Amino acid sequence: MSSSETFVGYAGLQSFVLDDASTHLQPMTFEPRPLESDEIEIEVSACGICGSDIHQLTNGWNRATFPIIPGHEFIGKVTAVGSGVKQHELGDRVGVSPVCRSCGDCEQCNQSRGQFCPSKVTTYNGSFKGHKTFGGYANKVRVQAKWAIAIPDNIRDIDAPLLCAGITTYLPFKNHNIGKDTTVGILGIGGLGHLAIQWARAKQCKKVLAISTSDRKRQDAMELGATDFMILNKDGTYDAQYQKSVDVLLVCGSGKDTNWTNLVELVKVAGKLVLIDLPEKPLVIESSAVVYNSVSICGTFVGDQDDLKEMLDFASETGVRPWVTTVDNTLDGVNGGVKDLINGKGHYRIVIDGVGRQKD
Repeated sequence: MSSSETFVGYAGLQSFVLDDASTHLQPMTFEPRPLESDEIEIEVSACGICGSDIHQLTNGWNRATFPIIPGHEFIGKVTAVGSGVKQHELGDRVGVSPVCRSCGDCEQCNQSRGQFCPSKVTTYNGSFKGHKTFGGYANKVRVQAKWAIAIPDNIRDIDAPLLCAGITTYLPFKNHNIGKDTTVGILGIGGLGHLAIQWARAKQCKKVLAISTSDRKRQDAMELGATDFMILNKDGTYDAQYQKSVDVLLVCGSGKDTNWTNLVELVKVAGKLVLIDLPEKPLVIESSAVVYNSVSICGTFVGDQDDLKEMLDFASETGVRPWVTTVDNTLDGVNGGVKDLINGKGHYRIVIDGVGRQKD
């Protein structure tokens, strides 16, 4: 199925520099690639501005191929359906995460780990059949139908960050059996951490230790569901009572000078440190802190379609929701949202509302 129509989005044409307006997002019109038989077209209703978008727009990960239209946590309505699609109809409300296509036949796909498919296509800054993928800062997006997940009625369009931040913080609870018998630590009370605390509360964890670099977010952390709060000092030190105090430490935020050895020492013997955010600098850890305490260091990366469905259903049932600040779907609004996220002003996720009705 081909189309002569054009889509429009807000694009980064070069590396984003905060104080250089010439590098900021610009409107970009493009012709979408033909709709495949296993794909749907979605008119975007709301799209989160994710920390990953900042890493890509600034080329902090050295992976950006410009132009980029970001956006990999969005909700919208189906406006076109490929000839082979059975699970979605016109008008269905669906959400999309950072992966928008997988092969369905490889070892990873067959084990319900499609996000690790060697042939996976990312929702933006990826490529499929010679066409670049553009994300949810555009008015419409075309994706493989199986990666578009039905949205429960009680989840709002502006809850779109569940599709990235939500699944990214939910999956460790599933994969590591974090629950009633677990003391969990959550480092970083931001776009990821504020959701991780809510999952911990909803999973009825024995203790939930929120960790931040200042007292400023203590009240929010306790309201979100933490049972204790620890301040991590700028030099990486903390109150000695917290050494070897958590079964699992979820790292949802870290700085360029993070003392990773001290973080490992928060974890109990045979416990786990799970990397959720993706620092731009390599980790430096004293091996003795890991070896002598049998600490496992592992990571997590979004989720498969089944994981996404499970997460959304659990959020629907338990009331886990992102705390969001919305910005208008104007060029100034979106650039303002990007700048606010860079400056740490999001509380706690920034969402572009009404993307499909762009005014610029």
